[in-house]
Amino acid sequence: MHGLGEESIYDFVGWVGDAATVVPLDPLTRAPIRDQNDIVVIQTALSGQADVLCTLDRDFFEPPASTFLASCSIAVITDAQLIQRLRR
Repeated sequence: MHGLGEESIYDFVGWVGDAATVVPLDPLTRAPIRDQNDIVVIQTALSGQADVLCTLDRDFFEPPASTFLASCSIAVITDAQLIQRLRR
């Protein structure tokens, strides 16, 4: 599907691991979102002080999640929008 070989995938995963910052989550943080499994994503964005949450999951783009994230100054964008931002 992506055309990458095993070594390229391994290198990419290593790069992501090197660039990533592991943040402790606050299990008491609650967020308004339809799918309760997505709360950990919002907890990660809050704990990591994210400016942007990149996703294709529609639940993040719709209230109440979108309203909550906007109140926390976290923009919700798609992968295509992220690529455009990074190219600027």
